[in-house]
Amino acid sequence: MALTPKQIDDLTALLAGTLSDYDLERLVGLTTGDELYVHWVGRGMPLGRTIRELLRALEQEGATSQFLAEVYRERPKRGDVRLQIALLYPEIIGLAGQSPPVFDLQESGAPGPAVAEGAFAPGLQRNIKPHLQQLNIGTWAFDLMRTQRQVCRIEIEDGAAGSGFLIGPEAVLTNWHVVEKAVARGVVGKIACRFDYAERPDGGRDEGTRVPLHADGVVYHRPYAPAELTQMPDTPAPTATELDFALLRLARPIGAEALGGQPRGWVALPAKAADPAQGAPLIIVQHPDGGPMKLAIDTQAVLPLPPPSDRPRLRYSTNTESGSSGSPVFNMDWALVALHHFGDPAWGTPQFNQGVPAHLIRADLVAAGHAAFLG
Repeated sequence: MALTPKQIDDLTALLAGTLSDYDLERLVGLTTGDELYVHWVGRGMPLGRTIRELLRALEQEGATSQFLAEVYRERPKRGDVRLQIALLYPEIIGLAGQSPPVFDLQESGAPGPAVAEGAFAPGLQRNIKPHLQQLNIGTWAFDLMRTQRQVCRIEIEDGAAGSGFLIGPEAVLTNWHVVEKAVARGVVGKIACRFDYAERPDGGRDEGTRVPLHADGVVYHRPYAPAELTQMPDTPAPTATELDFALLRLARPIGAEALGGQPRGWVALPAKAADPAQGAPLIIVQHPDGGPMKLAIDTQAVLPLPPPSDRPRLRYSTNTESGSSGSPVFNMDWALVALHHFGDPAWGTPQFNQGVPAHLIRADLVAAGHAAFLG
């Protein structure tokens, strides 16, 4: 929603009673990951005028709700401030209750610029906007927080096994190799998905929500290519049905449940190929080493495929870790591109990571009669 001049005036008066110049600058840094405060409003103006100009700048960037979510989070004893913010932006109750994401910013797999701790948007103006000139901070950050709710850690017998994500109210997508051994051992009933497992700003952890699988937990799968278990994963190339995915059914439709007043939702599997250009940026949302959720953002990610170039894979330089198998791979507009599944097995320095194009998985699920599981 766009604030009216009257709402901006009312918010200005309200915030002037609880925020200082120092608070304003710090909260802008937390919201955007950039030192944009001085560029948007400068310093040395009266507090009321500073807040009014800041709100106008936030409105232009679409980042007002993210900024006010930080105010809401940091002023637990100011019921009047929280009430006014919640009346304007009801979704902020959910945003403020959600742990901020942890970012790993990369460029061609190498560490990128430092990111402000707890930032909703990791230096979008400085680091990412050059790649996407029309990127809107507010929209991007809102989609980020929504996506966080839809990614989970796959657990087998209470141990972390990989990552996964909702693709329907009760459907989770992960790699076949993540759950293959559990299926072979007959312990599907001990597979569960843990949502909202994240690190809090104070260094603690939100343990999140654990959801076991339905009695028919592993609905359908496709195998990986046998060569991908060897030191020569490209020979022979994977076939059209070697897509390394598993469709899991949860015991309850958590994707349809509300979280912080907002529906949790799910990730849409695309019907068409994304075809990202070589060097295009990518985002991988994952539980590396079974730990709290983390976002790897590589601003120069996509690599060329070895021949044959029509193999059902996507390659990228973005670094991942054990436990990242089954993670969703997005473009910078938060459109799903691939299911992460594999890393270069070469000794020494790995040269690539690899995913399965998401549109191929959707086509396979639909052809197999499982379209009803897709949201």
